[in-house]
Amino acid sequence: MHALTTFLKENCRLSSPLPMLAVFGVGVALLFWRRSSRIGRSWLTVALLGFWFVSTPAGAWLLSAPLVPAAQRLESPDQAAGAQAVVVLGGGIVSHVADGFALDDLGDSAARVMEGARVYRLLGDPLVIVSGGNTEHLDPPRPEAAAFRDAIVRLGVPVSRVVVEDQGLTTREEAVILRSMLAARHIDRIVLVTAPTHMTRSLATFRALGVNAVPSASRARTDPGAQWSLWPERQSLVASDLAVYEYVSRFYYRLHGWN
Repeated sequence: MHALTTFLKENCRLSSPLPMLAVFGVGVALLFWRRSSRIGRSWLTVALLGFWFVSTPAGAWLLSAPLVPAAQRLESPDQAAGAQAVVVLGGGIVSHVADGFALDDLGDSAARVMEGARVYRLLGDPLVIVSGGNTEHLDPPRPEAAAFRDAIVRLGVPVSRVVVEDQGLTTREEAVILRSMLAARHIDRIVLVTAPTHMTRSLATFRALGVNAVPSASRARTDPGAQWSLWPERQSLVASDLAVYEYVSRFYYRLHGWN
C-alpha cells in the first residue's frame, strides 16, 4: 500500500509526464477512429486549454484560493501566544547525487525554510524543529530535514537551536512523531510553518493529535510576478499541481479520520 501511495504521489500530478501523456494520448487515439474524430478534436482542445489555464498565475491563484483560509502569518510575538518552538514541515526537495558528491535543491520548500527563519527572529530564540524524511527514497538516505537544517542555519538560526525530525514521510507521520518529540521536551505550544495551501490540513492534523499549533504560512511565491497574468510559466504549473494534490489529500485524510 505504501509503494502504491508513493507511486501515485510522484506520478499522478499535473506536472508529471504520465498524466500529460495519458490525456493527450487519449485525444490522439480518438482522432484515428473516424466515428470519434470530432470527440478527439474537442478532447484535445479542452486538454490544451486546461493545461494552459493551470500553467498561468491567474489559473494557479483561482485553484489555490479556496485552500488558504488558515494561511495567516505571524507579524508580532503576541500572536504566537507563548509558543516555545517553531516547526517547519517538509515540502519536498530534489537531491542531485553523482560521483560521490550530493547537493540538495529545496525548490518550493525554500519559502518554508525562510519563513521558519523569519519567525525564529521574530520570537527571539525559540527552538526550531525542521521535519521531513527521506522522501526520495535514496540510499544512503538524504532526508529533507537535513537539507532544511543546513539552509536555516545559513539564514542565521544557531545550529544549537535546531532539532531534526528526519523520519516522517507524510504530514500525518510528521505530526505523530513530532507530538512525541514535543512532549519529551515539555513543549505545549508551537508555531507551525508550511505552505499556504498545506496549512489548513496540517493544522487540523496536528490539533487532532492534541498539539496546540499557531499557524504562520510561508509566502506562496518567492517571486510574486503578476497574479492575474495569463502567460504560462513553470512556477504556476507547480502551484496548480500542489493545489490539486491538496484537494485529494484533504479528502483522503478526512476519509481516514485524521483531521
